[in-house]
Amino acid sequence: MPTSHLHPQSVVPKLSRLGRGLAGAQVLKETMSIVFLGLPLVKEEPLVLLSALPGVILYLLHWQLVLGRAGRIFAAMVWAFTLVDELWGLFLFKELESPTRGQIRMLHWSYFLGLGIILLALGELGWRWQRHRAKARRNVHHHALLSARSRR
Repeated sequence: MPTSHLHPQSVVPKLSRLGRGLAGAQVLKETMSIVFLGLPLVKEEPLVLLSALPGVILYLLHWQLVLGRAGRIFAAMVWAFTLVDELWGLFLFKELESPTRGQIRMLHWSYFLGLGIILLALGELGWRWQRHRAKARRNVHHHALLSARSRR
């Protein structure tokens, strides 16, 4: 049976080394936040643990990014949800009645470091998406030129 149009299977673009490195930095930051901010808060107010569940899920998803098992679209979704979770965590922490000076300092470091990592990761994904799109556009034009030459 002849096949007239064979198209190669599309490959899901994977994360770059920089993307995996940023995910690793986020995992390290989250680990330190859990140990130094989360655990003391859970001891004081155990109900805080329920609000941390989305963060725990994102923590596990960041491990998937570090291991390189996810594509760029999935990574963009994870980073977008991470941004929302970071802002949500800041809001919840501000609602505490009497955080210590050390907790406030750690929160600010954690927040700004996390925000920086997230914005870098989203920027890198956007840059790679734009580069891939430009390359695909050039490829289409190249194929059009080749087919026009072959018709002559």
